[in-house]
Amino acid sequence: MKKYTTIELARIYHIHPNTIRLYERLNYISIPQRADNNYRIFTELHILQIKICRCIFGYPFTNKNIRNAGNEVMWASAKQEWNIGRRNAERYIGIIEQEIKIAHRTAIILNQWANTVNQQKNSDNKNYLSRKEVADRYSVTVEAVRNWERNRLIFSVKKGEKGEQLYSRTDLDRISIIYMLIQAGFSVAAIQRSLTMYENGHPNEIVTALNNPKYEELVSVGDRWIHELERLNKAAQTIPSIFDELATL
Repeated sequence: MKKYTTIELARIYHIHPNTIRLYERLNYISIPQRADNNYRIFTELHILQIKICRCIFGYPFTNKNIRNAGNEVMWASAKQEWNIGRRNAERYIGIIEQEIKIAHRTAIILNQWANTVNQQKNSDNKNYLSRKEVADRYSVTVEAVRNWERNRLIFSVKKGEKGEQLYSRTDLDRISIIYMLIQAGFSVAAIQRSLTMYENGHPNEIVTALNNPKYEELVSVGDRWIHELERLNKAAQTIPSIFDELATL
């Protein structure tokens, strides 16, 4: 069986040797044996385990749900629980694909916003969502929704019987845009400035407020988000077959 040093393993994946040590410390790969000189000895097992890590960590986009699901995949790999790892990988792929669906829906809404001065109101406002339901819908915490409220990114004009904030379908369009811009890396302050420009009848200034040079580029924020998610999904699709390969070692 071929054996590798930390440096040799790092060179295969074009990463720093400290990254290999970090993966070991976080229990993303199995603990390697040690040579007489106490140097780590890696095998084909670790080659494939790190390949899984790179499928998850080699891309810039992530969020809490995707990150947590990715951890479950790598921890199962490190424990050499191949069947569990494969199931975790399928779940990980499903979470990414759900995020892609949200991204595409949001991109449609964003295009509508970018091409009209007057926001179109959705007439189907019969079904209202609570703050917690909004948080669950976008896989964020209730505190994150409160933070959007405190920063006046979202406004609720309806309250429930107990005085709780309720949000309509029209509100969800706005929340989708806020969520997308946050995922794309914009700060709450930048989004607030952008939305304020829009509400004050200055649609041509909304992207300037986001520190982009052209108004039309607002749409490209969604395009980049979708692009990075699709790259992540393509890498994730290869993980189940890596588990199959691990099972044959």
